[in-house]
Amino acid sequence: MQKTSVLVIGAGPVGLAMALELGLRGQEVIVLEAGDGAVDHPRAGGLSIRTMEFCRRWGIVDDVRNCGFPDNYPLDIVFSTGLEGYDLIREHYPSLGEMPVPPESPERRQRCPQLWFDPIMAKAVAKQPSVEVRYHTRADEVVENSDGGAVVRCTDTQTGEEFLIHARYVVACDGAGSRVRSALGVEMGGIPLLNYSVGVFFRSPNLLEASKQDPAARFIFISPDGPVGNLTVVNGGDLWRYTYMVGDSRPDLKEDDVEATMREVLGDQIKIDILSVAPWRRSQLVANEFRKGSVFLVGDSAHTMSPTGGFGSNTGIGEAVDLGWKLDAVLRGWGGDKLLDSYESERRPIAVRNSSAATRNFKGWFSDADLTGLLDQDEAGARLRSSVGEELMAGTRAEWESKGVILGYRYEDSPICIADGSPKPADDYRVYEPTNRAGHRAPHAWLEDGRSTLDLFGDGFVLVDLDAEARDPQLQALLDVAASRGIPLRREVLPASLGSFYQTRLTLIRPDGHVAWRGDALPADPTNLLLSVTGH
Repeated sequence: MQKTSVLVIGAGPVGLAMALELGLRGQEVIVLEAGDGAVDHPRAGGLSIRTMEFCRRWGIVDDVRNCGFPDNYPLDIVFSTGLEGYDLIREHYPSLGEMPVPPESPERRQRCPQLWFDPIMAKAVAKQPSVEVRYHTRADEVVENSDGGAVVRCTDTQTGEEFLIHARYVVACDGAGSRVRSALGVEMGGIPLLNYSVGVFFRSPNLLEASKQDPAARFIFISPDGPVGNLTVVNGGDLWRYTYMVGDSRPDLKEDDVEATMREVLGDQIKIDILSVAPWRRSQLVANEFRKGSVFLVGDSAHTMSPTGGFGSNTGIGEAVDLGWKLDAVLRGWGGDKLLDSYESERRPIAVRNSSAATRNFKGWFSDADLTGLLDQDEAGARLRSSVGEELMAGTRAEWESKGVILGYRYEDSPICIADGSPKPADDYRVYEPTNRAGHRAPHAWLEDGRSTLDLFGDGFVLVDLDAEARDPQLQALLDVAASRGIPLRREVLPASLGSFYQTRLTLIRPDGHVAWRGDALPADPTNLLLSVTGH
């Protein structure tokens, strides 16, 4: 029987993020992937600001920036009746080259389709000496071990050989149809069916030219019966993804039917070379439990959400970062078991929040107007198209402008974050307000040496101090207690001018960049503070 500290099941973007987070912390990891690692149907296409901050810490942000998506491709959003039909509205969004770095972060969002992002992540994982990725290896059964950990029965899908792996912890990143979740008996709650859809990944070198369309990130098609589907740019050139809505019945289509359906809105002039077809169910579901003993659910195994907003894989990557430092802390001996319990209490509410935001974005595709005359060629038809376009753009703007969702999430009621009684800021999906309140992402600010404050966080706990001259005895006592317990902690003195971001003199930042505690003075007994934030 082989042994490892952590076994990750699934090598998609979330599983690779889990492996990279642990590998950079020096933990022994085995990753199992039933396939060969190739992405034959890229679903994810955009990386959020927060995910780009993680890429910055992982040392791969330049690789992601240079992935190949053209910097001069406009990221407009278009509502229309078809590529050869009527445009209802076009909203301009700048290309990546024109897009400024936002004031709230050292990074901006990035278009990086999964067919490029996964290989970038896999390459970074391969550089970690403590991580082994095994492709063509299926996890068949996960059994909790009475003396701790779990035993996983595996099969080499090329040779048929079966073998066992004992892991202290198992992380299931095996997707929406997670076999691990089903085997654990974990139920999902929410909305099981928003609709059935079909995703088509295809090549069309002349799509924009033949349809006489200006470039756009997404075309959303509306008919007199309501929304039909959407066309999304993949590589800024010849690769596209078309998603069309089937309804409440499970699709059962042949490839010829797929192309005929596509041409209803894409027209007859463009060349279509279908590369893959993937029927899927749009839903809003969250697992009732994110942890069962030594097994954790991460990514789509823990939640499903409409892709409207691109929150799915970005939410899963955030879960990998949250769980990664906690597993590392427990394996090294300075983290208590309540640290692992906090994974569910922190991340499950975020999954509920983000999946709800995605559903709300999807509902914004549906107009309240009578669309009967949407295709009429008279003046009344033109007025209807204009008013419906304005309505739909207003209803979906939060899908394209979602800083509040991406950066404003917070871990309310976390057992390892010490609240100070301050009121909760508004949770606006579009607007992000920086704060050093416990549970929130620590604010970004530029330092004189060109670094971001976020560059200070990641290796361990950091005590941000805005008073360089402070010599209070509790400060040294805190550092001494941390050292005696093996808790990685250092003090970072920052300029008092950052007080608009860090509203208290002291802020204790966790390894994942979230605030554990804040105050103008340390408590008289710093031991309790450290025991609380490390899960003891």
